[in-house]
Parts: sequence; structure tokens; C-alpha cells
Amino acid sequence: MQRERITLAIVSPGRWGRQLLDALAKSDILEFAGVFSRSAENRRDIVKTYGGKTYKRYETLLADPGVDGVILPTPHFLHYPQTMAALEAGKSVFVEKPMANSLAECEEMGRTAADRNLTLAVGLQNRWVGSAWKLKSLIEKGELGTIATATAALGANLVPQYTIGQDWELDVEKIPGGPLDNLAVHQVDLLQFLLGPVKRVCGHVSAARSPTNVPSMATASLEFESGALASLMSHQISVYVSDLSIYGSKAAAHYKRAGQELLWEKIPDCRFAKDVKSEVETLEWEGPQNFTTALQAELENFGQCIRSGADPKVGAAEGISSLAVIRAIMKSSASGQHVEL
Repeated sequence: MQRERITLAIVSPGRWGRQLLDALAKSDILEFAGVFSRSAENRRDIVKTYGGKTYKRYETLLADPGVDGVILPTPHFLHYPQTMAALEAGKSVFVEKPMANSLAECEEMGRTAADRNLTLAVGLQNRWVGSAWKLKSLIEKGELGTIATATAALGANLVPQYTIGQDWELDVEKIPGGPLDNLAVHQVDLLQFLLGPVKRVCGHVSAARSPTNVPSMATASLEFESGALASLMSHQISVYVSDLSIYGSKAAAHYKRAGQELLWEKIPDCRFAKDVKSEVETLEWEGPQNFTTALQAELENFGQCIRSGADPKVGAAEGISSLAVIRAIMKSSASGQHVEL
């Protein structure tokens, strides 16, 4: 008999994994099955807080017929082997961004899920935020006019938190893109959600402010198939920023603080633009909030797809396209040439 709720287990949850579990706990259609972690203390604490059972080995979790799907908020370099093991065991997978460290790995993950009729969802949460839906609707209705340019920034002071030899985030084999992998992948996905596919990139990636050869900062110019242009900045060494502005022939829109605020700016008379304060309006919007109900929405979609066999709204295709852009930025930086996608 089919269980009333879809059961999900999690692997090695840290701070972000616990936010996902907080979201899961609020769902009426999902149930927490249990946790695998190499840390016995982490396993005990998770079960004490969220319920479920503990698994001392990942293989034991995957062999449990009571688990419908696996959540992987694990280090990037583990996404591919852990996802493949789960799919081969007949479990659907929700894997955090970036989907994997290489396009070849992503593509194999997607093919395997499709071949086995399993769900593979990717944690690119911006596509679930109500303010992003609002902005996309405005663009599609032509309220901004013809889109000309966009600017996107996503950064945080992460590098000082890491220790050489202890933290995988300072090992270039495990996180080759630095802030592109950790952060900018979100803005790339959001830009493609709003403006369509990226056609060509020119990038600059640097480890000049990093204690290892892992990049600590990156900039890029993006050209979209629509003809729009965008500039992208990401870093891991300064203040937190998560902003996106889109400039059209009728107005501009500003997606602030990871979508927690959406501003609308009218175009002033260019003769007085330097002297007159712009008219900026805060837009109201409905739907999921970033970091909370957006996480619940993406996990519930994952569960519903497990049950129905439908494709997830954010799956392998989105995971692959976002990684393709950030790897093209790195290739451009290394070659000094534009890279076509």
C-alpha cells in the first residue's frame, strides 16, 4: 500500500541541512525518515530535534524500503558519488547546488535518473521565491519594456571561516570555482529563469585574495540569446550581498537581499535625471519566502514528483545549465577568450 506521506532521509546535515529539515517539518505531505552522518553526535542531535531514525552507514539508509527519497546538502565533491549510489539503489534524490563539480557528472546523474524513472531535483531555491515569480511575470507582460542590461552580485565573507588542511572549501580539487560554485550559481540560475539562456560569456576568476589556489572572487559579462547583457560579480572575502537589478526600456526592477525586497524604479526625464531623485516603489508580492517557505515548496515538489512521476520544476536541466555557465566563465578566464555555450 502507498504511504500517506512521502518519506525523506538526509545525509550529513550541517547548518543548511537543518534549514531544509525545518522546512520539511512544516510540511503536511512529507515525513522525515532519518539521518546518516559520520558523526554520532550529529545523528543523535538530529533525531532528538526532528525525529526519525539514525543510520550508521549510507548503504543502510539506501537499503531501507521506508525511505522514498534522499536529501543531499553535502559538500559539492560528494554530490556525484552520493547521488549515483542513491539512484542505483532505487532512491530519488534532492541534491543541493551545484549539482556536481563537472558537466559530465551532472549529465550522467540526469541520464541515470531518467533511465530508472526516478526523481532528481536540484536545490536552486531562487526559482521558488514569490518575488522572483512576480518579477518574471512583470518581464513577460512587458512592464519593463525591452530588457537591455542586468547587474547581479552575490558575495559573503566566507574565506576567513576556513582553515587550510581542514576545510574542503580551500581545496581546489573539491571546489574548483570558489564563489562561482558556492554562491554565483544561484544568480546565474535566477538570471536564466528571468532572461532566458546565456549565449556567450567573458569571465575573470582570481585566487589573489585566497590563502590557497581556490578562487576567492570572480566577475563576468553574460550575453543572452535574447540580446540582453548582464554583469555578474561574486566574492568570498567581503560583506554579504545578494542583489539583482534588471534595466528595461520602460522601467527597472531591483531584486534585493535574495528576493526579500522587490523595488520598481520608473525612468525619469533624462534631462533632469542627475538632479531629481528617482521614483522607487516597493512592490507587494505573494508566495514562498527565501530561506523558509521556498525551501518547503521545493521539497514538497520533490516529494510530489516521487509520487506522481512528473518532472521536478527544478531538475537536472536547470542544474546542468547553471553549471555550464559558471564553468564557461572559468574557461574564459583561463583562455582570455569569449566562450560560447
